[in-house]
Amino acid sequence: VNEINMKKRLKIRKKLNRYDKFDKSFYNKVQKGYLKISKKKSKKYLIINSNLEIKKNENIVIERVKKLIS
Repeated sequence: VNEINMKKRLKIRKKLNRYDKFDKSFYNKVQKGYLKISKKKSKKYLIINSNLEIKKNENIVIERVKKLIS
């Protein structure tokens, strides 16, 4: 988990929810779990880098979906 970007996103939120208050180690465990699953089934999952610009991630997802439906 990129702690710097996570902190930036939390600062701009108007209201924090209960997940925003969890410890960093929780998110590291969750991330490792998802990465482990995605490596086992790489054709089924797509890892998105949340540090990229939203528009860039949007294009990545759209291109992946296009491949799946064509």
